[in-house]
Amino acid sequence: MDLNLLVVFQALMQEGSVTRAGYKLSLSQSAVSAALGRLRKLFDDPLFERSRAGMTPTPKALSLSLSIGPSLSTIAAVILDDVEFEPWQSARTFHLAMSDDIEMLFGPWVARQKLDHNWSVNFAIHQTNSHLWRETLDDPLIDVVLTTTPAHMAADFRAEPMFSGDYRCVHNPRLLNLSNPLTTREYIETRHLRVSYDLQRGWVDEVLAAMGHQRNTLCTISHFSGIGPILLDLPVIATIPEHVAVRVGEMFDLRVSPVPLQMPRFTISALWRTEVDGLIENQWIRQLCNTFVQVQGL
Repeated sequence: MDLNLLVVFQALMQEGSVTRAGYKLSLSQSAVSAALGRLRKLFDDPLFERSRAGMTPTPKALSLSLSIGPSLSTIAAVILDDVEFEPWQSARTFHLAMSDDIEMLFGPWVARQKLDHNWSVNFAIHQTNSHLWRETLDDPLIDVVLTTTPAHMAADFRAEPMFSGDYRCVHNPRLLNLSNPLTTREYIETRHLRVSYDLQRGWVDEVLAAMGHQRNTLCTISHFSGIGPILLDLPVIATIPEHVAVRVGEMFDLRVSPVPLQMPRFTISALWRTEVDGLIENQWIRQLCNTFVQVQGL
């Protein structure tokens, strides 16, 4: 086998275009097309199929990329000390997964980066959470997951802490005449909006139960994106992570105040598969996530 074919294959994976892959490798379009033909014959698979978004890799191609990508990146890093990913030249789509509270901040920010810097790369944001992160990363399409740091993680995965936080209360001061900050009595007696992906009890319910009280819940929703309209129209309190509480408060002109209970803290981490750890494009998107945290002051 001509190992140069694998270099062409990885360029096609990164660029999603015969023309751009040729430009990156200093090869003609016909040379890249010929190499792709040999690759298809070698692996008995089309590998890439044309779509409106460009050349979409087949499941076989995704599997191959996971196997050979880290090795090619390691070799490139040895030969080219200054190897870098160039978002202006690549049409690669980065697939990130996160819960919608993080997406409410990250989505607008990363779209602004693409616009301001005139990047050619694309970003696709998928939904996941701390209960589903493993299943999410089992999908070879996903590059990075942003979620609460797992308590246990196998060697197949890597994690990097990004930011820590706690919780805040959010309510509509035009519908609820409450102290600022809230008192414990007000918190116990006022109706609550619970946010839980599985619609079950959370830490607030457990803390109140330990105090001998039951949470006065009006309704439960599974996504943070539904908080604003409910708080705007109903006299309820939502207890949510601080980063999304501040965002929702600004968007809907709501009051944000400390939780009058002893509450837990959480840490959000970036998670990825160990096998893609050395890929320059994966390193780039992880660095972009770190930049996001720094800019947001999280």
